[in-house]
Amino acid sequence: MPFRQLLPALLVSVGLTLLMLPLQEAIDLSNTALLYVLVIVVIGSHYGRLPAIAAALLSALLYAHVFVPPLFSLAITEAQYLLAAVVMLVVALLVGHLTAALKAQAEQVQARETQTRALYDLARHLTAAQRPTEVEEIASRFLGTALQAGHTRILAESEFAAPPAPLDAAVLQSALAGGQPLLTPGGDPRHTFALVPLLASGPPHLLVCELPAAQARNPGTRALLETASSVLTVALERTHFAAVARETELRRAAESLRGSILSALSHDLRTPLTVMLGLADSLALGKASAERQKSMLAALRNQALSINQLVTNLLDMARLRSGNLELNQEWQPIDEVIGATLRQVRAQWKDREITLDIPPGLPPLRLDAVLVERVLWNLLENAIKYSPADTPVELVARRFGDWLDVMVCDWGPGLPADGGEELFGLFRRGQSESSIPGVGLGLAIARSIAEAHGGQVLAENRMGGGACFRLRLPLGNAPTLSDLENET
Repeated sequence: MPFRQLLPALLVSVGLTLLMLPLQEAIDLSNTALLYVLVIVVIGSHYGRLPAIAAALLSALLYAHVFVPPLFSLAITEAQYLLAAVVMLVVALLVGHLTAALKAQAEQVQARETQTRALYDLARHLTAAQRPTEVEEIASRFLGTALQAGHTRILAESEFAAPPAPLDAAVLQSALAGGQPLLTPGGDPRHTFALVPLLASGPPHLLVCELPAAQARNPGTRALLETASSVLTVALERTHFAAVARETELRRAAESLRGSILSALSHDLRTPLTVMLGLADSLALGKASAERQKSMLAALRNQALSINQLVTNLLDMARLRSGNLELNQEWQPIDEVIGATLRQVRAQWKDREITLDIPPGLPPLRLDAVLVERVLWNLLENAIKYSPADTPVELVARRFGDWLDVMVCDWGPGLPADGGEELFGLFRRGQSESSIPGVGLGLAIARSIAEAHGGQVLAENRMGGGACFRLRLPLGNAPTLSDLENET
């Protein structure tokens, strides 16, 4: 033990002697011995066994030299004084030893408690880990706190070909085959590499970290590494099977989506194509009257528009699902967006009545006009298709607090009893078997675009029959005219 750790103990013994020296005649020898023993207990509890022993020896010498007659001499003439000095020395050594032993045990208990708490925190944080990189990050923090470890990595067996220096693939493979933590010297004598296998039913991994040499020699280090390895192994196994489950779910979803697309295309694309071929063949014969030809050309155009709408919806949903949607947002009045949408709708459904209720003075919205027109088109198309032809479709705009709602209401059969939330899923239709064309993407596209704008699309049944679909968009802080002039 370095001398600087013994020095405080020796100074305390000398200091006690100097304090008691003026009181030599007032304090009995037995009380003086007890004071020395008390000091040794304090030294043992603070500095450990060796400083306590050194203080006991020095205190015995000082006691015999300064306080036992003849004073300031080690030539003790009376047996009782010699016996008192010897007993004082033995008691001091024994008490110092016991105190130091208790201190060491307390430190061990505290260290085990700290490690147990660290292991608990490790297990708690690992429950939220979803990927091996997250497990590695949590393990690095844990070992850095518990063992002062650095450069912690979790290597898969496929990464052994490029191990961290100065290790090589043979050492890593040997540690993995051994199945037990392996401590091997590093390039720096002050550090030691710990190689801990993480073996489970999934792919094998190896935990590699760099420990201080003193920490590596600690008997509790290996036990802590073994315990931590079992927790990390379970976490890695869970992330492995979670990844397998995610991949399986993605494959299943992809197969389901592909099947839905093929089913939709085979039904809703083949039917209008068949009609178009029949109309084209009839026109090619040239036997129909001019009025009949005009009607057939209008029907041919409507079928082409139906196919165009189907393909547009499929492309829109593919773009939304890919995450590549970029909003071209500008401040625009909502009535202009509604007007542009109505012009397109009335070009296809000329005879359908659409009533408007848009109050003046509505604030502008920051939106992508093309995409919001797509939302309104899908909502109006849905209302027109699923309501009687002799009933009007109502379009209402209202401001509610910080939101602007555009409602499209019809007098059709209304929503299902469960509220119709599933209608917003992909390839979901109000009636699974229906002569009404469509693939069940319109509402899903509308909700996705609204959410991209920070809004919502809600559905509810209306009193008296029918349904209302509500496009809700945030108002935001619209710029003033002076702000726009300053920007330009």
